Amino acid sequence: MLSDLLFSINAVFPIILVASFGFIARKLNIIDDAFVKSGNKFCFRFGFFAMMFVNIYKIESLDKIRWNVVLFAVISVLALFFIGLFWIVFFEKDPRQKGVIHQAFYRSNYATIGIPLAFNIVGEEGLLLASLISAFSVPAFNILAVISLSAFNRTESNGKKTNLFIHILKEIVRNPLIQGVALGMFCVIIRPFFGGWRFSTGNLKFIFKAFEALGSIAPWFSLIILGGQFKFSSVKRLLPQISVSVFARLILAPAVGMLICIFLPPIFGFPSFSSAEYASLFGLFATSEAVASISMADQMNGDSELAGQILVWTTVFSSLTLFLFVAFFRHIGIF
Repeated sequence: MLSDLLFSINAVFPIILVASFGFIARKLNIIDDAFVKSGNKFCFRFGFFAMMFVNIYKIESLDKIRWNVVLFAVISVLALFFIGLFWIVFFEKDPRQKGVIHQAFYRSNYATIGIPLAFNIVGEEGLLLASLISAFSVPAFNILAVISLSAFNRTESNGKKTNLFIHILKEIVRNPLIQGVALGMFCVIIRPFFGGWRFSTGNLKFIFKAFEALGSIAPWFSLIILGGQFKFSSVKRLLPQISVSVFARLILAPAVGMLICIFLPPIFGFPSFSSAEYASLFGLFATSEAVASISMADQMNGDSELAGQILVWTTVFSSLTLFLFVAFFRHIGIF
């Protein structure tokens, strides 16, 4: 029990501390609003593109994927997407906040916290499973995020509104995170036709190393940008939106996601999942808001200030909720 709490602290608090460096730097006027805006643009267009490409490129082959686990992971994410859609359509008024709040229902910080969490719960098998799930969950997160952020706010630069379907399709195609996933998946698919050759080990591995370095910078640099734009004075003004988002991300999402994955597979004739599979799925549902959500909100005309507040507070409170959920699922024999 104590080790689980210590893990949660060690997984979560580095994020808070790195963001605090950005906050302090802003207070000391080391960085300014122009730096924050340019930094968000850099992370969105280049950093997260490289990160997505590298994560997908590292998949050994498609035949190692446990498709039943992937299926119910996607079903759960879609269920949370539609629950969130119902909420924002009927209870949220500001178009720039709708998509930001919507992301909290289904989009987690799987790469930074969820995958290490699965490893900590069940070991190496959890790490492998979580990495494979991420190849499908991360693209799903980003495609759904584009829909969330563009569906309610689709004004073009000329001031006119475009067709909703065309607008969403354009945003998906030109989204750097989705482009990174597509490029990585293309490389994995064609790899067998080139005798298994890959950039990461061949004579051109310097190309892969450059992408890997750029991708590793993105989440941490994005956290510094987050700290630089964080304002405590905004908490009171945005408290209703923050509260809904924190509840959706840390309580509703893991509860709904795990209930689906525990009870639905036997109903549809699938065997129950193993402890490693449950741990990998839990990391998908239960962790804090994704770091990339801030850059996406900023670049897609969403309320990036609210996105930053949601990331901070879901990160802070996740240390408690992760500990409580892990303890509960261990107690009932899921893990």
